[in-house]
Amino acid sequence: MINMIIQVLAAGFASLGFAILYNVKGHKIWVGGILTWGLYLILYKIFHQDVICYFLVTSFITFYVELAARIFKTPTTTFLVAAIIIIIPGGGLYRTIAALMEQRWQNFIDAGFNTLSIALAIAAGIMVVSSISSFFTTIINICKKNKSADI
Repeated sequence: MINMIIQVLAAGFASLGFAILYNVKGHKIWVGGILTWGLYLILYKIFHQDVICYFLVTSFITFYVELAARIFKTPTTTFLVAAIIIIIPGGGLYRTIAALMEQRWQNFIDAGFNTLSIALAIAAGIMVVSSISSFFTTIINICKKNKSADI
């Protein structure tokens, strides 16, 4: 349990570090990293499958980002980059390239497939939630315009 708490706090600091590195202003940025890694750890204990966990975590975090962006009147990418950077499969990419350079072809294929699957799960989670959010935002704006035109 203490290991999970340390991991979650480290994710928060890493998220804050990337926010500072990319000159992102705001004191609420680090929350995304904590939520992202905490949720990943919880979901991994339930599902024990990386791709499912990454998709669900990314979907939840993108929903959080969409809400936070509207509350703080900030672009969604401001929050999204700091939150998602925690789960980017950098280690998997390293293992893929290392296997390629060492000509361990089966390891290269396995690591590459896993890394690509995780990257696609992250992209799909962002895409699905962002599309749904955009759809509902458009509908709300159309309803507001129609309501104000009736007056």
